[in-house]
Amino acid sequence: MTLINDAFWTLRVDPLRPIPIEPVEPGDFIHELSGNILCSTEEDQRDRIAGRFRVYYANFELAENHGVTAFEVLDAYQHTFDYAETVLDSDERPFSTRLYKLLANEIWNFNFLILDRVELLPKYRGNGVGLLILSCLIERFGSGAGVVGLKPFPLQFEPRHETESWNSRLKLETYSTDVQKSTRKLRRYYEKLGFVPMKSTPFMFRSLSWALPTSLELKSQDG
Repeated sequence: MTLINDAFWTLRVDPLRPIPIEPVEPGDFIHELSGNILCSTEEDQRDRIAGRFRVYYANFELAENHGVTAFEVLDAYQHTFDYAETVLDSDERPFSTRLYKLLANEIWNFNFLILDRVELLPKYRGNGVGLLILSCLIERFGSGAGVVGLKPFPLQFEPRHETESWNSRLKLETYSTDVQKSTRKLRRYYEKLGFVPMKSTPFMFRSLSWALPTSLELKSQDG
């Protein structure tokens, strides 16, 4: 069986925190969306957890309407604040001149999507599955955004608790122990979706105005 061709893939979003009718705090303008990646087959129609995901959507336009700066929005989480210096201009407005140049000035909206993490269990990796999931996250959660960013950092080098059952199921210890080699491999992987690395930073970006590869093209990719 080829998983990407013979399986059914869905996303199940975790319960969201309440959204205030009148946003006040900077954190009210950035939304964390996380959940499970599910897989089923014709033979076994039960949804099985194949992985997890987490994205952040920074609504800079709405924040500006309420007198909140883009810098304050990104400062709501450490994961998102790390992007501030790269994506914001000196006046703390999106997007930086450097980012415009990187993306050939093709930025038409001013909100920002961050693909924070995608984790797939070993049996579901390969055959372009990861690329299909990433493409789906961009399409489903990127509406109204001008830029999507990510940080290609190999998960096996993150601090983790060995007792956590999810981490043990990921079997990260089977991956390369060479940080630079693993990071280069991830960058090449994300480049298949049109992400462009920004020099002297750990980040990669793509414009939401750029067409994503078709599902047929993704299925031909070796994940």
